[in-house]
Amino acid sequence: MREDGMASENYKSFAAASINSTEGAKDLTDKVGLLIIAEAWLELAEQTTQLMDREAEEAHKIIERPLAMATAQPYRQMAGS
Repeated sequence: MREDGMASENYKSFAAASINSTEGAKDLTDKVGLLIIAEAWLELAEQTTQLMDREAEEAHKIIERPLAMATAQPYRQMAGS
């Protein structure tokens, strides 16, 4: 797993820890605060995952174009002969 994937999983773990901490919270304000923090961790995990997906897609595009051109090159040469 890439480093960004590890970060996403860590953020989810932090969110879970925040949610688990609500059990020890003394009042409603503390619980709500911890839930807001958990939500922020989950949002960060989602953004990280989306960024990784976009980067992977871009990398595939960069790799696929030269491969497609290299594969088509012998056929172009044969057609020109």
